[in-house]
Amino acid sequence: MNRIIYITIMLFVLVASAQRRFENKTFGFSMQEPEGWVWGNNTDLAHNLEKLDIDEEKLKKIVEEHKGSILILSLFKYDPQTYKGLVPAIQINVRERKNEDFDTFKSDVIRSARSFHGLYNDFEFIEEPYELKISHIKSIAFTTKFTMNTDNGQQYRVRSRIYVIPWKHYYFQINMTDDLMGEDCSLEYLKLIKSIKINRK
Repeated sequence: MNRIIYITIMLFVLVASAQRRFENKTFGFSMQEPEGWVWGNNTDLAHNLEKLDIDEEKLKKIVEEHKGSILILSLFKYDPQTYKGLVPAIQINVRERKNEDFDTFKSDVIRSARSFHGLYNDFEFIEEPYELKISHIKSIAFTTKFTMNTDNGQQYRVRSRIYVIPWKHYYFQINMTDDLMGEDCSLEYLKLIKSIKINRK
């Protein structure tokens, strides 16, 4: 009996360790990849940067020169070209950080989040901005909901989870969306956030 339990545990460990991780060495960011998700048209810039030996000052300048934002990863749970409905999605950007004092930075993030009231009439916070630790780093998170209208006249109730991780001269902004009236990916998203590691020397 003990041998069966031991073998089962070993199999679980092997399966768990076999799960792939997305890694961007340039910015020192890695996260477990959700199984079966479809990669979006991720920018070639992020991949090309990994081939270069870039110090922090050069990296800061590159982010500034790209309008303060570089997309490093976009994922879809289903193929957007064939799936009917709102596709759960993950987008990760590296953005320019203009203030390295955390409290001031947090105030700027909250102010920016509240500005979405002007873009969507029914924009609301499901979770007000709060602090949390992601990969040992004091970060900010909040969850919102709003109605999105498509070009063909359809409407979707969107739930958007935003995680903001300040790191050196920039910050990571992670946007995880799903259908408020449909598939709830909350548990899957939480697992991915817990898997994040940030470590650029």
